[in-house]
Amino acid sequence: MGYDKKLLESWTEMPDWGTYLIQNGALNKYSSKEGFQFLQNEYYAEVKRRISYCKELLKEHKDTFLYYVTAELYDRCNEDEHFVYLFKCPVKAYCLRALDIDPNFAPAKKLLQKVHEWLEFLDGGKRGDAMPDFDVGFGET
Repeated sequence: MGYDKKLLESWTEMPDWGTYLIQNGALNKYSSKEGFQFLQNEYYAEVKRRISYCKELLKEHKDTFLYYVTAELYDRCNEDEHFVYLFKCPVKAYCLRALDIDPNFAPAKKLLQKVHEWLEFLDGGKRGDAMPDFDVGFGET
């Protein structure tokens, strides 16, 4: 079974949470708590649905692009939901998988650099000494 690369490319351009809020008018003076909650549930449900779809594809196609798309989607997960999302563990893991296959894949390198900058920010610039490392679990046998 093949997959629709154009569709998945469009998913890498999915807006982040903040941009999504702005695009949907959730930060104006007329927005409500309920409206905000609705958008939050809608956005993060779509992110999770897309991640599940990519993980299913990865069972058959272990390629650089799919690992990268999955990393991009994990970069949009709700950081308040779980500490592994806050510390970007799945993003880092899927980027590294992509780079294992193709060490020169620039989009994964760029995203991994973004993760490292985020982790430095969280750790106060100490270069990740206190950053936990987690097993993401790719579901492979």
